[in-house]
Amino acid sequence: MERLAPEELDDYLARGWFRIGQTLMTCRVVLFDGVLRTALWTRLPLAGHRFRRSSRKLLSRNRRRFRIEFHDHVRLDEAHESLYQRYRAVARGERSPSLEDFLYGDADPLGLFDTHEVSLMDGDRLVAFSWFDLGQDSSQSLMGVYEPELSAHSLGFTTMLLEIEYSMARGMDWFYPGYVLPGEPAMDYKLRVGDVQFRDADHGRWRPWGEVEGYELSEVRLRRALREVASALSLSGIRVVLRLYPMFEAPAWHEQLSSCLDAPLILVCEPRPLARRQLLITYDLETQVYEIVRCARASAVAVTHDGDVGRPIELWLVEEQLGSASEPAEVAEEVSRLRR
Repeated sequence: MERLAPEELDDYLARGWFRIGQTLMTCRVVLFDGVLRTALWTRLPLAGHRFRRSSRKLLSRNRRRFRIEFHDHVRLDEAHESLYQRYRAVARGERSPSLEDFLYGDADPLGLFDTHEVSLMDGDRLVAFSWFDLGQDSSQSLMGVYEPELSAHSLGFTTMLLEIEYSMARGMDWFYPGYVLPGEPAMDYKLRVGDVQFRDADHGRWRPWGEVEGYELSEVRLRRALREVASALSLSGIRVVLRLYPMFEAPAWHEQLSSCLDAPLILVCEPRPLARRQLLITYDLETQVYEIVRCARASAVAVTHDGDVGRPIELWLVEEQLGSASEPAEVAEEVSRLRR
């Protein structure tokens, strides 16, 4: 596997992509603690950037308290893994079962990315670290891990500030902290790094964070589009139910799941609880097109990252693409025709 060229990483990041394992992906919505949220990708312009007073004070305080180490590679050892497992036990959201899984997933661990590490040491004890990738003019933050018992020291935020400082020293133009989830404060710490921008996925451009208030979030737009078609179907006498489909990311997990539905919200036409097959309607935010599909319902049991048997899950397998339309009235007309 050849390493990704630095300028290629810059290009992907500028288009709102992000690293997961040894791949690059992007998304508009994510499921966080069971709630569908809009993912807004962020970046910080580094030209002329100056840390806020609170950040400068935090850095100064933790520089006196801890020893800072930078490494031009990641370190996978017992100290890092043990710290990660303690952090993982208290952190919110889905987490990889191990650091190796986070870095490589199922890929060959040769390293597609130029990943660096910043660590905080309390004497000989590792108390925090974070990993970040370098491109030519950009860097992206990947993960911050800290000792839970030292959470009062804001070590995770400190390592992100150190990543920014390191990137500025190398003359980089952009720093990418990752996505934030409007309405969910767990990711809001990324907004504290400075005057960040967010990516307007609808128009393919970056905008100042101050303009986010007037921006229609993807999750809101998705619900609105499906409710509009639900109203049109109701006028045609067709009963539908709007449902969250938690397993919408399944096709990206494994090629054996490629036939699974990839829509986070669905309209179920004439829902029947025990029916094996159902007519579903989805909406694609990228193409702004409704899809009418016939899906088979499959039951499974989720297996956790640790190999433990988890909760039962429901999968929808796409059997047939029946039609598409851009307007709610067209969808209602097509569904009515299919039911005749």
